[in-house]
Amino acid sequence: MIHPYAHYPERAARRWPGRLALVDGERTRTYHALHERTARLAGALAELGLEPGERVAVVQENRLEYVEIVIAIARAGGVLVPLLGALTEREHAFMVANAEGRFVIALGPKTAPRAHAAAAACQARVLAFGTAEGTVDLAALAERQPADFVAVDRAPSSLAQILYTSGTTGQPKGVTHSYATVAAAMGAWATTFGVRADDRLLGQLALSHFGGRAMDTSWVVGATLVILARPDPRAILAAIEQHRITMVLLIPTLLRSLLDHPDAGGADLSSLRIVLYAAAPAAPSLVRRALERLGPVLYTGFGQTEAYGLATWLSPDDHVAALAAAGTRLTSIGCECTAFAQVRVRTAEGHDTTPGEVGEICLAAPWTTPGFWKRPDLDRERLRDGWLHTGDLGRMDEDGYFYLADRMEDKIISGGFNVYPAEVEGALVEHPAVAECAVFAVPDPKWGEAIRAAVALRSGYETTAEELIAFCKGRLARFKVPKAVDIVAELPKTAVGKILRRALREPHWKHHDREVHGAE
Repeated sequence: MIHPYAHYPERAARRWPGRLALVDGERTRTYHALHERTARLAGALAELGLEPGERVAVVQENRLEYVEIVIAIARAGGVLVPLLGALTEREHAFMVANAEGRFVIALGPKTAPRAHAAAAACQARVLAFGTAEGTVDLAALAERQPADFVAVDRAPSSLAQILYTSGTTGQPKGVTHSYATVAAAMGAWATTFGVRADDRLLGQLALSHFGGRAMDTSWVVGATLVILARPDPRAILAAIEQHRITMVLLIPTLLRSLLDHPDAGGADLSSLRIVLYAAAPAAPSLVRRALERLGPVLYTGFGQTEAYGLATWLSPDDHVAALAAAGTRLTSIGCECTAFAQVRVRTAEGHDTTPGEVGEICLAAPWTTPGFWKRPDLDRERLRDGWLHTGDLGRMDEDGYFYLADRMEDKIISGGFNVYPAEVEGALVEHPAVAECAVFAVPDPKWGEAIRAAVALRSGYETTAEELIAFCKGRLARFKVPKAVDIVAELPKTAVGKILRRALREPHWKHHDREVHGAE
């Protein structure tokens, strides 16, 4: 099997060579030009010694070179390890070392120092697009390669990607995907949303993560991806109007920012036919506003890094009906997708729940992860009897619509990012004044959920909430830094001394019917 990140762009180049594949500001690529460019880059990687199955980390930036290099890595048989740009150097270094990366690639000289820092722990070789100290100029090397590199052919079960997500123990966990699971997810996205060759998809979210679905879905049908460097509301509104964007993926916080922006009222958004908001819950009030402004184009659904083809979806017709009924359906994550995915809500004993009963959401689909990288404990915990146990609690109503209810773990979803308390707590306790701490989620109208911490100080030490927040900013990615810190005399604990996060969390949620909150 050819890696789907190599097969689909190559197929598009054969069928529609002159069709526009990429727009990045003033720079563009047709599918033919993209095919030739990625062939040369794949040849350069092979010349540098990349063997099939070896891991290649890429410091993510939303730019044309990111698309080119992920295709080239796939053509050469390498395994993509994307390094989300919002994370810290320490997190990147852990990921590269844990994945045993052969190369770390910077997409330009600006991120070359970050690539060097990430590569240092395992002596990975650093490559860059352009000249940078201590790196190989990958772009220059590619120019000397022929444009006839033949994509590596491997078994469908071969490793395609390792996607790192926040971990419950403070270290990121690697979620693996095979050639087969990536292909299944790409096909599911294209067919679920009926993506067409004349569609223009906006790539303003990180192309290494949720935004990547706009990128790889476009290849399946030969559509056009318009890239934005960052999710700036003004730039998004302008791009939709200028490029006649038809499909956009949004996290609820960004959807809220778009609707609130001063330019939103006068922007021509009539080209939009698919607006998917996902990756975090959305409040009904936000969904109502979006429907009133955008019309019947809204979709939502449920998926995970471990299974990134959507397993459930709420269609535009469902949204309109829910709005007219003025009921709770606007909080639903939808019904089981028409084909491929199976969704169950199950009790701790493994039995299906009855309608309305809360249990763990479990998924079975051809795009579910084959396993966690070097984490057999997570394989045993999360992958059982052919089902992915998501760790999210939910319920299903009598009509087959699913609803998120709570979380089995203490995971926080803030602005679309998953954050685990253990990692934030690990940073806080490094402060000399902190004796112990607990981190938990509180509802927030902008971010959906905000990170809050309660801290007990060591005897004889003093500090302030502001100082502790500043301390965290030097150690954590910005979206993991607590928005507020409460300094308390002591933390609530069980009889055996375990900190009770729930006791700290409950006062903030007492006026809510569930401990999951969406942006308003």
